[in-house]
Amino acid sequence: MATSRHLEQVLAHAENQLAATGARRPTEVLPLYKKFLKVEEHRLRLKHQAGGGGREICARRAELVDVLLQYVFGGATTATQGEETAGTPLTLIALGGYGRGELNPFSDVDVMLLHRLDTRKISPHLEEMVQQVLYLLWDSGFKVGHSTRSIKEAIAQANRDMLTKTSMLESRFLAGDAELAREFREQFRSKCVEGHEREYIEMRMQDQVARHKKFGDSVYLQEPHLKSGCGGLRDYQNLLWVTYFKEGVLSTNQLVGKDWLSETDQRRIEMAYDFLLRLRTDLHYATGRATDILHLNLQEQIATRLNYSARNGQLRSEALMRDYYEHTRNIFRVTERITAQFVSGHVTSRTRSLFSFLPLIRSGKTPIGDSFFVRHKQLYPARRDLFRKDPEQMMRAFQLTQEHAWDLSPELADLLSRSLGHVTRTYQYARGPREIFKAILSRKGEAARILRMMHRVDFLGRYIPEFGQLTCLVQHEFLHRYTADEHTLVCIDKLDALAKTNDPKLVAYRKIFERLDDPFVLYLALLLHDTGKAVGARPHSEASALFAQRVASRLQLSAGQRKSLILLVDHHLTLSKIAQQRNLDDPATVAELADIVKDQKNLNVLMLLTLADGQGTSAEAWSDWKESLVWELFHETSGYLADQESYYEQTRVGRESLQISAAENLSPDYADEIDAYFEFMPENYFRGADVAEIVGHLKLFRSFLENVSSQGEHPLAPAVKWKALPGQGHSVVTFCTWEREQLLAKIAGSFSIVPVNILSADLFARGDNVVLGIFRVCDTKAQAVTDPRAIELVEQALRRALEDQNFDFLPLIEKTKRQSHHRPTAGIEFPTHIAIDNKTHPTYTLIEIQAPDRLGLLYDILACLDRENVSIALSRINTQDGAAIDTLYVVDRSTHAKITDSNRIATVPQHLQRVILSGGAAKSK
Repeated sequence: MATSRHLEQVLAHAENQLAATGARRPTEVLPLYKKFLKVEEHRLRLKHQAGGGGREICARRAELVDVLLQYVFGGATTATQGEETAGTPLTLIALGGYGRGELNPFSDVDVMLLHRLDTRKISPHLEEMVQQVLYLLWDSGFKVGHSTRSIKEAIAQANRDMLTKTSMLESRFLAGDAELAREFREQFRSKCVEGHEREYIEMRMQDQVARHKKFGDSVYLQEPHLKSGCGGLRDYQNLLWVTYFKEGVLSTNQLVGKDWLSETDQRRIEMAYDFLLRLRTDLHYATGRATDILHLNLQEQIATRLNYSARNGQLRSEALMRDYYEHTRNIFRVTERITAQFVSGHVTSRTRSLFSFLPLIRSGKTPIGDSFFVRHKQLYPARRDLFRKDPEQMMRAFQLTQEHAWDLSPELADLLSRSLGHVTRTYQYARGPREIFKAILSRKGEAARILRMMHRVDFLGRYIPEFGQLTCLVQHEFLHRYTADEHTLVCIDKLDALAKTNDPKLVAYRKIFERLDDPFVLYLALLLHDTGKAVGARPHSEASALFAQRVASRLQLSAGQRKSLILLVDHHLTLSKIAQQRNLDDPATVAELADIVKDQKNLNVLMLLTLADGQGTSAEAWSDWKESLVWELFHETSGYLADQESYYEQTRVGRESLQISAAENLSPDYADEIDAYFEFMPENYFRGADVAEIVGHLKLFRSFLENVSSQGEHPLAPAVKWKALPGQGHSVVTFCTWEREQLLAKIAGSFSIVPVNILSADLFARGDNVVLGIFRVCDTKAQAVTDPRAIELVEQALRRALEDQNFDFLPLIEKTKRQSHHRPTAGIEFPTHIAIDNKTHPTYTLIEIQAPDRLGLLYDILACLDRENVSIALSRINTQDGAAIDTLYVVDRSTHAKITDSNRIATVPQHLQRVILSGGAAKSK
């Protein structure tokens, strides 16, 4: 084999640096070897940084270690020469990845020292040589895997342990007795490979199935494992090892043309493997150690180092990860196809090259017309030119698998992938495929599996190119845990699951789904709802709606279907956003949503889409609290749509009837307190409170006032009541105390030191300077707060803060940060955004805040607003998985009206931004 120019340079450098060491042991001249390695490693790093391919750089590093070990071996041989040397040949052999000629910067160097001795204990001379080789490697910073064996011992170990056999399968002679190395290779082939094909290939396939299952049978992990993940380096290497056992060659060339690989597939997986090796090399360089997990907090750094640039609204890291998913998807599809053939337990005449030990199928074939046949619940093409002569049969194949609960055979999946060129613009507009596609999406609870099947062979993105743009599109957001295409398909999985669910939490959704006559528009809306992200649109909903309009035209939807589709896509976030960020007790909020959806049918379908989108985003994105808000808004809007007049009648505050009912549930001695309560409490309180809540609050007021009049140990202490609602994932904490400066901030600070997450905070000031605060809170696991110690800590802190006007929470919050095991998600950039809105509500200014969450954040925000002379009437606090998305309804404390002064509208967000980014250290001036 021709020597590369790089290797010539390495050899020349070695000759100059290492050849003149004479008879000295290599370990005695360790600095010379280290200096040689340092120079050559630097040269390799520069080649990598200049854009060197993954395989190239790994091969050059293996060559470098080859040269090093050849000099070390030669030096050790010279320095330890004795009388016994001639009769005891020793051979140095590379194993595993090093034997394959691939080394990343911090990869293990696996070697075997092979000798002819039959005894277990080797001679002192050989032992000295072994030590010289290993010590130099260790002292030079290499992590070494090593063994010293005779051929007999090596063969026995290989047949005992499959991992050892795989490592030796890639053995390569380095130095010493070449004849001994040749002997080993011959014996390994005859004693470890021949006759062992079945057990080895079965083991490799079982390992692959287990690994894929461990990683969720998906390449789309947000922090992928480059080596062992689905579509990773190990999947490609598995192909090589299996091929070696059948063909005797470590190359994918043997798979081409045998129904395993097309030439296009081979090019793709070779490119993918090169990409993964380059990525792994840079990951090692960036971290300074051997690692395979591409953590979120490294992705932007790696993308920058690999010269990615932001494009189409994507971050560098998102562009990098899109390439990663596209490459690993190509490897994964090939390995899945081979795995499916193996798991099926049989082969055809065209696929038996790898699995000749499996039985050849000759019977059980059921024809389906002239185009297909079925065998073992798998659909096969009747002939290889099927789609060339009749492309409509491509769509028909998916319909048949849906109608009969069949799977695509590996042969049919491969043929579909190779026939995508027939899915032309004419095909996209053709009536036949269109009607079949509509029929597929009209089968309730049966669409997701077929759409995934289409996507796996790239048919879905060819037929609906608007969706195709989402393939492997990364969305590094706090709540999204999937690529855009995978998120979309998970959403459809969630919708499908509703059809048969008995989960008590989902039964109400199932009943809505059952009442839906035709789910076609809903499925299509889910398929298209995020398509605007492909063009980097912000917000993406409007762009998605434009794409939906284009698809509606191509699929020739009716006017009603088109209108419904565009509404659903354009407003797929509206129901959830209004529920979380707006005051649901305000009739104007309900009327706004009703004006968007127009009728109950659209509201029902939007409710189902909201659930699927929430569940399909991530486990954290659809909490019990969020769900309860969405249901509350749904029911209120349903009432409005059914009868507006009746709805407004019910929402008018009937203080008199509420007062009568409250009096009926309390003893007569409450009469004066009830009168005062209904006279002084604000209007918006009665819109959201029922009789039971009012009675509870009146009892709490009495408890507070009795404590004040008793002049006990803590006369200023608030009255507090905790109510756990485990079914809804939160607790309601009610406070009654005097109105005072920074009250809301002090309550928030008291929760922060536990820590407890605040979901919503409402303050109702009575006209007699007494305040009622209602907080909905949860623990860091989104569960109701039930720990007595946590409850006591909150109450103690609040009592101390209210007694001491200058009480400072910051030291306590910092202490909690140090002690807390809860850490926000790292690595995703979540920009801080603050907006002031005077249009949405007639009487309140809305302050909308988005920021990375941290302990004490809400305390800092509320303390800042207090310093700005801003009063908070009510709030919607949404804290989840590292993101804080809050909406505060506020007024100017001096005027009790909206904040309208342009100077304040500019400075308040600036001061908020400062305290958010500084962690509370900054104070507004």
